[in-house]
Amino acid sequence: MKLLTIMLLSIMTSYSYAQSEKTWFNQATYTKLEDADTQTLQLSTHYYFAPQAYFWVWDDFGYLDTDSNIRFTYNNTERNVFSGVEGELFIANWFATASIEDLGDTSDNNTLGLGYLFYDSLKLSVRHQRQASGDDITWLQGQLNIDIDTNSYVGTTLVSDDEFENWQVEVRYFRHLGDQQYFTLDLTHENSSSKNHNNFVANYYFNQHFALGLGSNESHLLVEGKYFVNHSFFVKARYQEQSDDEQSLEMSMQAQF
Repeated sequence: MKLLTIMLLSIMTSYSYAQSEKTWFNQATYTKLEDADTQTLQLSTHYYFAPQAYFWVWDDFGYLDTDSNIRFTYNNTERNVFSGVEGELFIANWFATASIEDLGDTSDNNTLGLGYLFYDSLKLSVRHQRQASGDDITWLQGQLNIDIDTNSYVGTTLVSDDEFENWQVEVRYFRHLGDQQYFTLDLTHENSSSKNHNNFVANYYFNQHFALGLGSNESHLLVEGKYFVNHSFFVKARYQEQSDDEQSLEMSMQAQF
């Protein structure tokens, strides 16, 4: 009932705001693990202090965040309930990052960082993470956006700890195919002491309102569909195999103003 109320409110408010540039992004995500019979709810609100223009499709606003922003999250799981906050503050080309995983415990599980933006296309940063359940970690991150032409781009993110033992590479490819057809491909490779795997998901946008995606997460099937009511509101449904005997169903809704 709570999720239905959020969905109805989002639909009604989305028709009241009809601009192509957005600053405020609100999302509700409900996930259910079938065999384990567990469910989680996550709510988030993300605000940018400068307008964000979408890149052709209504859920893509470019690869790099280059404006100050703040994001609050609420997580309700079978085990606990907690809220978090994260943000970036840009001063000229310098930016500072900060995050707190659980606002109920601000002394641990927090991250502080500093970075620099080159030519609006390359972000380099270093972050120090404090963990309650483990040793502190220093993270190095680089993000690069390459505009292939006016209709396509490639974005890449590389994250590693300072000892280069745990690292991850992400690549996003976007292409306008013509008319109202678009294609996106997201690839991830993660390498750590406990994981070494590849993930991918490819989405085909049949038109401005409907997209279908197919992918693999840790060698397990992933299928998703998106329906855009308009440029202010869309819903997404995802089916994912978590293991050989476990599946999850996820429904999310986003309202952006």
